[in-house]
Amino acid sequence: MTLTAAAALLAGCSMVPDYERPTTAIPASWDGAGQTDAKAVADYAQWWARFSSPELDTLMAEALANNQDVAAALATIEQARGTLRSTNSSLLPQLNGSGSASQTQSDPGSLSRSASGKLTVSYALDLWGEYRAKSQSAEESFNASVFDTEATRLLVQSNVASTYFTVLSLKDRIAYAKESLKLARETLQLVELRNKEGLDSGITLAQQRNNLATVEASLPSLEQSLVAAKTSLAILLGRAPEGFDVAAKGLEDVALPEIAPAQPSTLLERRPDIRRAEANLKAANADIGAARAAFFPSLDLSASLSRTATYGLTPVDAGSIAGSLLAPIFSAGNLEGSLQTAEARKVQLVATYRGTVLTSLKEVEDALSLTDTSARRQTALAT
Repeated sequence: MTLTAAAALLAGCSMVPDYERPTTAIPASWDGAGQTDAKAVADYAQWWARFSSPELDTLMAEALANNQDVAAALATIEQARGTLRSTNSSLLPQLNGSGSASQTQSDPGSLSRSASGKLTVSYALDLWGEYRAKSQSAEESFNASVFDTEATRLLVQSNVASTYFTVLSLKDRIAYAKESLKLARETLQLVELRNKEGLDSGITLAQQRNNLATVEASLPSLEQSLVAAKTSLAILLGRAPEGFDVAAKGLEDVALPEIAPAQPSTLLERRPDIRRAEANLKAANADIGAARAAFFPSLDLSASLSRTATYGLTPVDAGSIAGSLLAPIFSAGNLEGSLQTAEARKVQLVATYRGTVLTSLKEVEDALSLTDTSARRQTALAT
């Protein structure tokens, strides 16, 4: 009873530093947005649906199911899950069994048979929280892999949408170029007739021929860009690019949704790249605890039970209980170096976290500014 209480008391020891999220300057509102929506994050879980394009919905589902980057990211989750499971095993007792059998013949007619079996249970007391710190680090690394996969999904979704819209835009531009080419040819015919009648100068004819050549030269480039965009979209979907196309004829087949961005403060909890950076930081913080605990003695307990049976003799049972204490005395700087590495990595990941937050703020501001500029340009063209 006393031993159990002592073990429980020692199990409460932890060398892991108290974690505090690094301070970052988060604006109260966006410069490029007139109005924010606190519910926008939840509403935009399937943001592409707001374009009212059934084809885009289908492409998104296909990409998430077949994209190879997403498949690779999912595999990293399973790797991290396996590492976490392996690390957590250090917190539990280990049970092993062994057995042997032999037969010996020394003289003709003299035969001796024997068999033995042994069970051994061992347990490393986590006196200073080293194994718990390693488990915590592995858990945060697992969380980081989950957030990394979520970030990969979002990137794939973004690329599918942008590439899809590029395909539709190029279809529109090609249709416009073909119409312009038709008009340019008709205009050239009229100019040639007027030139023959002496109604237009040779300069006008040369200008119109140059205009026709410019329109004709732009069409192959647009068609090549369309092929490249469709190829990129097919790869995002996990398909072979041969024969791939989309049904929509142009951008008129999709709706342009209104955008009300969420509050800047929600970035810290919602953006997977920020959450991944923080999970890596938490893992590094736990690694410091494991490095600190390595300076202190470790205590391992073990117990075994065995039976040996020899043919014709009474079986012999044996049992043992043992404990071993290991204390570092001189490590030639190994322990100190490990701690220094862990502490420096935390400093590095604090900077990485803050940089990720700043980059996220910039990306949102840039996107909102571009959206606002495009809307004002569209309004100006319509008037």
